[in-house]
Amino acid sequence: MNEYAPYCSVDEASELIACCLAKNIPFYACRYPGEEDCRFGAQTVDAPRRAIDNGFCVVPFDMAGDTEAYTITPDTFARDIDTLQALPRREAVARQFSDSDIDCPAYLAEAQSLIECMREGELQKVVLSRTITHSCDTNNFLPQYFARLCRMYASAYIFIVNIPGVCGWVGATPEMLLQSHSAGYETMALAGTRPAGTTTPWGAKEQDEQQYVERYIADILHRAGLKDTTIDRYTRRAAQVEHLCTQFNIRSQHDVALRNALVAALHPTPAVAGTPTDMAIEAIRSTETHSRRYYGGYVGESLSDGRCALYVNLRSMEFTPSAVRLYVGGGLTAQSVAIDEWNETCAKSQTLLSAFQ
Repeated sequence: MNEYAPYCSVDEASELIACCLAKNIPFYACRYPGEEDCRFGAQTVDAPRRAIDNGFCVVPFDMAGDTEAYTITPDTFARDIDTLQALPRREAVARQFSDSDIDCPAYLAEAQSLIECMREGELQKVVLSRTITHSCDTNNFLPQYFARLCRMYASAYIFIVNIPGVCGWVGATPEMLLQSHSAGYETMALAGTRPAGTTTPWGAKEQDEQQYVERYIADILHRAGLKDTTIDRYTRRAAQVEHLCTQFNIRSQHDVALRNALVAALHPTPAVAGTPTDMAIEAIRSTETHSRRYYGGYVGESLSDGRCALYVNLRSMEFTPSAVRLYVGGGLTAQSVAIDEWNETCAKSQTLLSAFQ
């Protein structure tokens, strides 16, 4: 799919990541599910664009908020390691986290307030998130951490992207937003969470949560006139947890206008916001004490012919030169129990925390 960045090994990617972090050069690296090698691109000429364009996109959760979308248009690749190493170090742009993590009692109060709202009103589902922050020297930590994620999670989309002074994210997301394949496009509804390997049937709460997302995506495809679609439902493992997954395979010619329309309609899905979407986003804005920034947004490559490989920014953490901040969330419905939702966020956080050592 990628006409920009050629393949490189995981170890080569780590070396490239370390170089770009040390020199404050905008870059990205990613490893697609089921693949062994990585892809890498850096932008050494001009600066990443404040827009969604062709290249590697970093798009926020709340498109109406203060956080802007950016696109890296790579001009330097894995084969150009000598060129990168010869470049002078750019001046660092200071950036730090402006708010604090919440503890369990505060999270439970937020969750219970939203649960009661859903029991009384039209809001059917809302995704509540929280943060976990650790101090560290990220320039030394992240290159090997990215490699560790690649080796631990073969079925996830592993990515790292850094635009100095703007944003830095690394993650192992299980959720595709939209991807091209030989016959068209593919997307998925991913919701409902339980410990991996659970043998009992899925509960009503998790099935309802999944159905909200599945119906939402099916309606988007129907309104777009995309009727030549096959659907596959299964349980999808994602590290220490598993989810209900509905995969949509859409037979269509690659087309820029169609791709852009689908992405705009799909983002954000009820899997990261809730339903109805507008009401859920308003509930998130009024409840969460932190800014999500790019958490729950999407990252990935889009090309000028309409092809793309875009993934939801989940199981991810933001980084500054001196700290990392993990974002983790869960879907609440009227059937939710607040302490169970807290425990779910703890289980999801292990995807990234278990790779810390």
